Amino acid sequence: MKKIFVFSFTLLLAYSCGSQHNDKQSAANATSKKDSLRADSLAHIPVHKAINRELNDMARYIAGMEIAPGSKLDPALLNNGDWKSYSKSLNAEWAKLDSVHLKVMKRWVNQELTMLNTKALFYPFAGADMLNAYTLFPNAKNYYMVGLEPVGTPPDFTKINKAKDLQHYFSTVHQSLSSIINFSFFRTKSMAVEFHQSDVNGTLHVLLLFLERTGNSIIDIQPVAVNEKGELTKYASFAEAKKDTLKNKGAEIDFVSADSTEHSVIYFSINLSNEAFPKNAGFKTFIKNQGADVTYIKSASYLMHKAYFSDVRSTILNNSRAILQDDSGIPWKLFNDGSRNITLYGAYTGTIDIFPRDFQKDLDDAYKKEPSKSKVKDLPFGIGYKYIKGTSNLMLSVKK
Repeated sequence: MKKIFVFSFTLLLAYSCGSQHNDKQSAANATSKKDSLRADSLAHIPVHKAINRELNDMARYIAGMEIAPGSKLDPALLNNGDWKSYSKSLNAEWAKLDSVHLKVMKRWVNQELTMLNTKALFYPFAGADMLNAYTLFPNAKNYYMVGLEPVGTPPDFTKINKAKDLQHYFSTVHQSLSSIINFSFFRTKSMAVEFHQSDVNGTLHVLLLFLERTGNSIIDIQPVAVNEKGELTKYASFAEAKKDTLKNKGAEIDFVSADSTEHSVIYFSINLSNEAFPKNAGFKTFIKNQGADVTYIKSASYLMHKAYFSDVRSTILNNSRAILQDDSGIPWKLFNDGSRNITLYGAYTGTIDIFPRDFQKDLDDAYKKEPSKSKVKDLPFGIGYKYIKGTSNLMLSVKK
């Protein structure tokens, strides 16, 4: 079998079997230990009556995670060699990501962001990045994410397996994850190609993976749309949603966290440029009505530095009580009216090579000239385009 994975890390498992024995007692001990390990690996799943076992098992399968006994998934899927290889590789990568990055982020969140009391988060230019949204804002009740990438539909693994395409499916999922696991951001153009050339036909697949990998369980998945009045329409099936002429299509995933709190995330495939967004009064009304008063912006290609993204920029500034962003979000100069308390984190080290014109001299001065750097605080992890620790920046802006 060809090697299907792009990135890999070494996961060392300390496991000692002792000398080999053939007696029944040793076999019983081994079985007991195996059952204990399985129980530990599944212990994060909350006991919650609303969890949809079939949908949750599908999501765990996408995530390469162990499936508890009693699943309706075809045993052939669970015994598939391509899935097992994918699962082993992703487990190793995730263990490294969690130990060196996510745990550090969580400690920082507890120190710096809990006072926001976020109930609803707006995340424009998000792609499928539920990983950072949930890690930074784990207490949000609702997450509203927007990108140009297609929504997609849940996979039918029985059909994929019959076509012997599981290897390609998991190779595509893994490749779409490689940039965010290694660099903390999605490559939008790359994802657009990947999502149109395989059974991984949209962000839904990656959203489900991130939800499971961050300790959540799935309650429901529904296609949705927002009408001209700003009202959310829910469909019985993705086939029904496809037939409808409403724009602002998306998918809602209801999920439950390990503490049995219910949440939802809705991803919308929407154009936020001035070509389309000013005419989209329905979606603007919808976001405002949801009380999404905290906005998160990361790796946004400096689009809101441009005049042709001025409308969504103004919407965020007007509606957001708090904005957490890196330098690729809203320009620094628009925060200097004295109406907000601003805290800078990390270091401003300029832009990456593909965005040379978006260097902000005034932001550079703010980092360098702040008296005693009283408002510049440490950022103990890397994030955004400058993903190496010590080169990243975040800014928290809160209305006075």
